[in-house]
Parts: sequence; structure tokens; C-alpha cells
Amino acid sequence: MPKFLLTLLFLPLGVFAQQKPSIKQDSIRWDRESKKITIPYKIANEGEFKYEYEIIPYISQDGGQNYKALEKVKGFYGKDILEGEKQIWWLYEEENPDFDGQNMKIKLKADYKPSVFNLMNEPAMRYSALVPGLGQTKVRFRKGWKYKWALTSVAVYGLIGGSIYMNSQAKQTHEDYLASKTRQDAQNLYDEAIRQQRIAYGLAILGAGIWATDIVLVGLKGRKNRIEKKRILKRNQEMKTDIGLGSTTTADFKQIPSLGLRLKF
Repeated sequence: MPKFLLTLLFLPLGVFAQQKPSIKQDSIRWDRESKKITIPYKIANEGEFKYEYEIIPYISQDGGQNYKALEKVKGFYGKDILEGEKQIWWLYEEENPDFDGQNMKIKLKADYKPSVFNLMNEPAMRYSALVPGLGQTKVRFRKGWKYKWALTSVAVYGLIGGSIYMNSQAKQTHEDYLASKTRQDAQNLYDEAIRQQRIAYGLAILGAGIWATDIVLVGLKGRKNRIEKKRILKRNQEMKTDIGLGSTTTADFKQIPSLGLRLKF
């Protein structure tokens, strides 16, 4: 009887691990009538942090010495794969009409990265409305934004604080102007009060502008996240539909035991 080996490889795309995903192999099924081999697998993840996967099936015809990517496949392969019970169909006759199962090994390469489903959509704007920059940590992965968002807060609050200070200085200068004894002193104090007031207004406008810009940018990134989530969900639905098309139950159906591998990464 031909022997099949399903090998599972996992390569992280970055150091983002919150919880380690795991994959469990099921038995490979060979449907001679439909000329296809079904490669089932299940991706699970402990905890709430989610990942997206890129699954590429490979085949060896010399007992594992050399591998090449399968081409005539359907189902859950390629990018944007979400966790759950999945399967890949290999239409072996279209790719290898002489397929006999001898010395064949099948390998799945699975790369993964943090999923956009961990991020918020437009409602994250309310966080930046409360604290400048905070919304960025809700619509972006924290790498690079873990502390960077605080710079926005420091800038906004610094400008607002500077505006309040310059406004108080302008009031004090105006009081000195009212108490001045000479025309020259009065003119100088008046001009200084006007200058301080203008600086106060400028700092306030600049701070408000940075704050408003941050809120808008969070909203735009949240919208992009929403669109990306919709695209990935649609992609997975299409892959699920792709598997269902042409599915048949035949008498010439053989289930090939797998090695029962369960790998964590």
C-alpha cells in the first residue's frame, strides 16, 4: 500500500507570540474516483490573541529528499488562513497523471503573523479623543507604538500647558499695563501682552490640531482594519466554497493513516 507522510513546519514571521498556535493533523484521504487527495488539518490557538496563516503544501516523490510546492490544489492554502478545521484538496491527476503514491511525502509549511482581528476599527477614535495618541495602540500592533503614542500626548499636553501659561502671563502683563506710570511703559506692556496672547492662541491651535489629526488618523487606520477583516473573511468563505464544489462520495475511497503529529510553535 502506498505510504503518505504529512509533515508540518511552522515559521513565525515575527516575534509577536502572545500564545503559541498549534496544529493537529488528521488522516489523509485518497479518493481514486475523483482523482484527489484530501489533506485535513486543524489550527488552534489558546487565548484571545489571533493569528493569520500562510499555508503552502509541498510534495516529495523521492521519500523526502526533495520537495516542490503543489500546484493543482484547492481549499485552504495560501495567505489569509484563519484558525479552525481546514482541508486542502490536491488534484493529483492534473498535476501528475502517473501518480501511484509510491515514495510520496506531503509537507505543509505554515507561516504565521498577528491577525488584524486583534485590532479595533473606527470606534478606536474615542480612545484618542480621551487621551491623545492612545487610539493608535488600538488600531496598530504595539511593536513600534508601545511608547511612541505617548509622544503625541506629551506634545499635545505640552502645547496646551504652554498656552495656559502664556495666557496667564498675558493677563499679568495687562494688569501691569493698567498700573503703568508712563506712556512709554504702558505702550511696551500693552505690546508685550498682545504678543503673549498671540503665542497662547498659537500654542492652543497647534495642540488642538495635533490632537484632531491623531483622531482622524486613528479613524482612517480603523477603517482600513475593517476593510481588511472583511476581505479576509470573504477569502476564507471562498476557500470553504471552493472545497464544497464538486465534492462527491465514491465507493473507491481510501483513508490513509497519518503519523498523528501535533506540533506547537
